[in-house]
Amino acid sequence: MSETDSSAAVNLEEATRRVQELSDEVMSQAKKNGLAWLEGYERVLKNMLDFEEQAAKGTGAEWASQLANTHANFVRETTEIVFGSLRQQGSN
Repeated sequence: MSETDSSAAVNLEEATRRVQELSDEVMSQAKKNGLAWLEGYERVLKNMLDFEEQAAKGTGAEWASQLANTHANFVRETTEIVFGSLRQQGSN
């Protein structure tokens, strides 16, 4: 192997290492951003469900309040499972 070939091989290895480091950094940042978005969405959803329940209570109709509570609990339980799964995937 000539000195030029050896130098090219070293340059290629260095470039490969830098690309891998950049790729790892991009993936890490994407996970962080995804988890931050997920947490923000959870807060918004919680506020909307709380508002839905309060609005239904304000009607004075028991059936409306019960319906809103049932709906809010269903959404909370479902999203807890979905968001928990997404959070697990994001931490891997």
